[in-house]
Amino acid sequence: MHAALHLAVLAVIFSAPPSEATAQARGETAGFVVRLGSDTLAVEQYRRSATALESELAVRVPFARRVHILAAIDTAGRMTRFDLTARPLTNSAGPPTRGTIIFHGDSADLTLTLGDSTRSLRIATYPGAVPLSAFSAALVEQAILQARRVPRDSVAFDWIALGSPQAAPSYVTRRGKDSVAVGFFGNPLLARVDGHGRLLGLDGRETTQKVLVTRVREVNVGAFATALIQAETAQGPAGQLSSRDTAHAEVGAARLTLDYGRPKKREREIFGGVVPWNQVWRTGANAATQLTTDAPLQVGDQVIPAGAYSLWTLTEPAGSKLIVNRQTGQWGTDYDPSQDLVRLDLRQTALPSPVESFTITVEPGDSGGILALSWDTTRFELPFTVAR
Repeated sequence: MHAALHLAVLAVIFSAPPSEATAQARGETAGFVVRLGSDTLAVEQYRRSATALESELAVRVPFARRVHILAAIDTAGRMTRFDLTARPLTNSAGPPTRGTIIFHGDSADLTLTLGDSTRSLRIATYPGAVPLSAFSAALVEQAILQARRVPRDSVAFDWIALGSPQAAPSYVTRRGKDSVAVGFFGNPLLARVDGHGRLLGLDGRETTQKVLVTRVREVNVGAFATALIQAETAQGPAGQLSSRDTAHAEVGAARLTLDYGRPKKREREIFGGVVPWNQVWRTGANAATQLTTDAPLQVGDQVIPAGAYSLWTLTEPAGSKLIVNRQTGQWGTDYDPSQDLVRLDLRQTALPSPVESFTITVEPGDSGGILALSWDTTRFELPFTVAR
C-alpha cells in the first residue's frame, strides 16, 4: 500500500459512541474504517438524526472517489428517499455518478445518471428496503436499526443497488445480546452492536468481500482522499481488489488456458483463514476459475477430456483436492457439485517465502506437466500427462 494512505490511520480518533439521549439531542456522528488485511479501502464519516442520514466516504477501489449520501427517514425509521453522488478524485475515471431512490413501500423508483446518460426504472421491493453502496457501513447500520423496531429475532428486508433491475433479498438475524448477522448475497456479515443497535464493528470474512470494519468517533475523510489522489496520480488507479489473469501453456499436443482471479495476501492468514479448511474454494477470486484444454489430460487413472471446465479446490490440512467441474461461466460462489467431473488429489508443499498474489502456473515437462497453485507459503501441485 502507498505510504500516503497511512494518513487515514493517523487521522482516526477512537472513542465509544455517545448515549442514545445525546445522539437524539444533537444528531449522532461517527465514522467507520474499512480494511482488507493490511489495506485501508475506505473511510466514512456520517451523521444520523431521527429524520435523516448523511454520510461522506472516500473510497480507494477500483478508483479513488468521494461519495456523498443523503437519505430521508420517516417516523417508522425507514428511508423514504436516498440520494448519492460519487465523484472521481482524479481525471482518469470519467464523470460523476448520481443516483436517487424513492421508496413506496413495496416498490422503489431508481434513477441513475452517469455523465449525460440517465436510466430510470421501478422495481418491486420488500417493505423497509435499504440502499447498498460500496463500503458504506452506515447503510448496514440502517438495516440493523430498522430490524430492531420489529419484535422478532430475524427480519427480512431487501438490498437495493442503484442501477440493478431487481432487489436482493436479505435479513437481519439476532445472534446474541451484542451481535447480529446481516445477509450479504448469500453469506452473513457479522456485526457487533451496542444496546441501542448502533454498529460497533463488522466482520465480512464469511462473505466474498472479506473486509473488517471498525467504528471510530471521527475520521478525516478529506485527509484520506488527499492520500488517495497522491497514490493514484503516482501509480494509477488501484483497480479491482483481485485482478484477472490468464495463464497459457503448451504441453506436448495440448494447449491449456487458465482464466482466474488473483486475490492478494495483504498480511492475512490464507489457508485456514481467508480460505477455510474443509470447504470448497473458487480457486481464486470473483468469477469461477476456468480451464480450457484442446487435448485430453491424464491424471493418474483419471482422464479430463478436451473441453472447458471450472476448477475448484477443497482445501484440507492433511490433503487437498482439485475439483474439475463441467459447468463454466459462473460466478465463483455458484458451485454445483452435481456437475463435478472428477476430484483429484493435490500434492502439497511449503514455500520458502510468501507469495503475495495467488498464482496459477502450468510447468511443461517431457511427457506432461504440472499444474501448480501457489499462495502465501503453500504450493499445490497436480502432475498430469497428455492422454493419447
